[in-house]
Amino acid sequence: MRVQGIVGTVLLAFSFSALAGTAEVSWKDVDSYTDIRPADGFRDRYEQKVMDQLTEHFQSLMTKLPEDRKLEVTVTDVDLTGRLEPTFGRSSSNYVRIVREIDFPRMAFDYRLVNNSGEVLREGQANVKNMRFNYDGLASRVRRNDLYFEEEMLTRWFEDTIVNQPDE
Repeated sequence: MRVQGIVGTVLLAFSFSALAGTAEVSWKDVDSYTDIRPADGFRDRYEQKVMDQLTEHFQSLMTKLPEDRKLEVTVTDVDLTGRLEPTFGRSSSNYVRIVREIDFPRMAFDYRLVNNSGEVLREGQANVKNMRFNYDGLASRVRRNDLYFEEEMLTRWFEDTIVNQPDE
């Protein structure tokens, strides 16, 4: 009986995603981004984790649109929330990400919203930033999601630019 519940849940999730638009995200010249570096650890792995998580977020946003819509995004710059500052231990130096209200996230990307026929419904360049974030008020939620403020910023842009605008 438990197996049926799991299968039903999986089918429901699959059918829900089949009704959604899609997103294709590409990352251009990642080495030149303002700040996509880890505080500690392997840079390549961290960059890939950030890119994967933000790509997933774009894809989740597309569940608000019909299945005949595709959002094509080319990310050209990322500046994560906070700033890396060095700390010095006994035998090595590491970095820690310090978050202050002046270190808000930013992201630049080109986008195109197209339908199944390839007709461009909307396109442009976006330079988004989240200057209104309040780290102290959301500290417990942020600890569970390292990119909370970046995702919040993208959600706001998506609602304002894609969802709440009529197709051209």
